[in-house]
Amino acid sequence: MAKFIFYDDKLINILLKEELPSGGAAVQAYGWIQGLLASTQDVYLLTEPKSDRILKDECFKIKIIEDYDPSKGIKWIRWAYYRIPHIYNTLRYIKPDFVYKSIPTWHSSILAVICYLLNIQFIQRVSNDFLVDDRFYTKYSQTHRLFQNIAFKLSSFILCQNEYQYRIIKYKFPNKVVHKISNPIVLESSNYLDEGKQDSYIAWLGLFQYQKNLKLLYHIATNLANQTFLIAGKEGSKVDTETIEYLTKLRELPNVKFIGFLQRHEVLPFLAKSKYLLNTSRYEGFSNTFLEAMATGTPILTTEQVNPDSIISDHRLGIIYEDPQHLNQKLNEITPTAYEALSKRVTDYVKHNHDYLILTNRLLNLLKTDQTAS
Repeated sequence: MAKFIFYDDKLINILLKEELPSGGAAVQAYGWIQGLLASTQDVYLLTEPKSDRILKDECFKIKIIEDYDPSKGIKWIRWAYYRIPHIYNTLRYIKPDFVYKSIPTWHSSILAVICYLLNIQFIQRVSNDFLVDDRFYTKYSQTHRLFQNIAFKLSSFILCQNEYQYRIIKYKFPNKVVHKISNPIVLESSNYLDEGKQDSYIAWLGLFQYQKNLKLLYHIATNLANQTFLIAGKEGSKVDTETIEYLTKLRELPNVKFIGFLQRHEVLPFLAKSKYLLNTSRYEGFSNTFLEAMATGTPILTTEQVNPDSIISDHRLGIIYEDPQHLNQKLNEITPTAYEALSKRVTDYVKHNHDYLILTNRLLNLLKTDQTAS
């Protein structure tokens, strides 16, 4: 039995009885955690301290460790005298075999250095395509990239979601152990299959932020006036002006309804009753909502920009659209018989390619094999 520590400040939001927004990196980390627990591994979550949180019943096997308090310390120097020593002492005390970081941020480098000093295997997950190419600089600086690269260089394992990420990371860090492994999903899909989906609504699910491209969502909803759109989500922590503008415009459309933020147990019923999941994102890594939708028999509507490893087009799991007019045309070509076949195909695909138990077993084998080889 191995001991894993997950370092993710949003993951705790999924574990709470009263859930909070978490993001895709936390959702996939939750899949790994449930798979590891099922494989009798020892799992910890290092997260910021709070005294009033109540966990879901199924999450009590996860050991919660308090990270540093972000409100403590003198700004500019607290990393040196408080935060870094706190992380170091916590990891030295727990003595994990592996530390998993969900997103390659600048402070991944701090974790990587500490793990190196303590002889702990550091696993860095790549959670989004933009984090490995030049789009990184639209949000972060050259200094952030420098620290991110330090983390990659000191990582024991780098886990990519798709071929695009894998090629870039392998090119930049040819001597590192890099694996491509898909996102796991935890669910019982058969419990959520719904009849009569083709006469229902088109679902959209996510945080309201620039990446999700609500401008495109608005234009699609305007052009497909005969379709009903149900939008689930809420504003991200930093909402840009474009998103605010198009949220206002979307709320004025008669065929659009906002249903608010959904907790994890509400997501699958919402998707199960929809006829399609619409993705409008400018970029993603591997959207967990694709897996959740497909598990309920709901096909995907997306652009070529968000078609990881071309699975939607190659496996015929939905529609790849170029613009709102093209999407309207393709939807009109789908017959009831074709839709039924499409719905069955997406369910079969996710069952055979993203089951969390199968993928976790594969991950453990990769970690074991590479440890033995090193």
